[in-house]
Amino acid sequence: MSSILVVTERYWPDGGGGELATHLIVDLLRKKFDITIVSGSKNVEVLPGVHYVYEPLLSKREKPILWLNSSRLVTTERFRELLRRHDIVYVPRFAFPVIPAAKKLGKRVIVHLHDYVPISYTAVVLAPFEQHMHRIARDDVVLECRRGLKHCASAVTLWWLPRLARRWISQADKIVCVSKRQAEIISDLAPELRDKIEVTYNPPPSQLLAGELRKELSDVPTFLYVGGDSYVKGFHLLLYAIKKLGERGLKAEFLLTNNYSLKSLQLLRKVLERKESVKVEVLGRVSYEKLVELHQKTWALLFPSIFEETYGYAVIESALLGTIAVASRVGAVEELLGDTAARNFMFAPQSGPEFVKAVTSVVSLGKREVERLGMSLRREISQKLSLAELGVMRAFSEI
Repeated sequence: MSSILVVTERYWPDGGGGELATHLIVDLLRKKFDITIVSGSKNVEVLPGVHYVYEPLLSKREKPILWLNSSRLVTTERFRELLRRHDIVYVPRFAFPVIPAAKKLGKRVIVHLHDYVPISYTAVVLAPFEQHMHRIARDDVVLECRRGLKHCASAVTLWWLPRLARRWISQADKIVCVSKRQAEIISDLAPELRDKIEVTYNPPPSQLLAGELRKELSDVPTFLYVGGDSYVKGFHLLLYAIKKLGERGLKAEFLLTNNYSLKSLQLLRKVLERKESVKVEVLGRVSYEKLVELHQKTWALLFPSIFEETYGYAVIESALLGTIAVASRVGAVEELLGDTAARNFMFAPQSGPEFVKAVTSVVSLGKREVERLGMSLRREISQKLSLAELGVMRAFSEI
């Protein structure tokens, strides 16, 4: 049986959509491959038959430090022994310095890209790409400066890091992108990678596909937002929508998960002043199980992202749980939802008025119609992702 060495700084449940995808892919691959995972995460969700190795040098997630530590790691005998014992090296996140070391030992290498790290310092490309393709470096600086002076200085001095990432990634045997839109954007700005790129959708969580749909919609139109106070996830648009809906006296409830700074919570409280019809509950970070539970009473997921989403697990999970998505037309989100029951609730990125109109249209439907559309969306997305598992197995079997 062939063997795979997975090298990643994070592993599920540490991290987000990319780490979830890695976990689901490993769950598929372990049936046909012997797998060892080297990770900087201490507490991981263990799969039967998979060997896990905690590696302190991968525990720092900032790319410059991670790449420096990864370069140190490949010189250690403990890691080189792992390389020698495995046939394929799989890099699903940012530990790219292991690629040349693996190639020197004659190993086959697969890189999985869940973002735009080969072309962007922040790994983000603002939407629409056609308007931002010539100013990505400038956008990176602006986005980092929003986070503070330290981040701003780093972006100004380290803007060249994507070039270094491309040099490493170009040595891989195969590069997996998670959507056609992502592959097109990366191929456009990094043409040297084009011939090695293969597009395969991330596999959906099997329990969501097989599980019985349980929807008990709240009588009050209830909306779920999972993006935290991230600017690129559209938190500013969420605040705009809550303000406008409150001014109109529209009765609605908003459930907010993920992380919010004190400043963001203060902004939210200010928006809610004298808007009694709108209720907001900030839940913070919640478990995956709790998130699934929240979907039972949720009318729609709010997804006002402003960048070219490479995949969007939140939207996929929402659809499989029978929750329609009010989403911006960005990246893979439009690719996956643009011809489904959710198409009429999509809006142009950064358009607050269109976002408010889409939310209002959900409220006007009523519970029964919302449930019907959710069921239709679940069937449509399940069908679109039906071949995702085969695509993953093919990617590793044909290398």
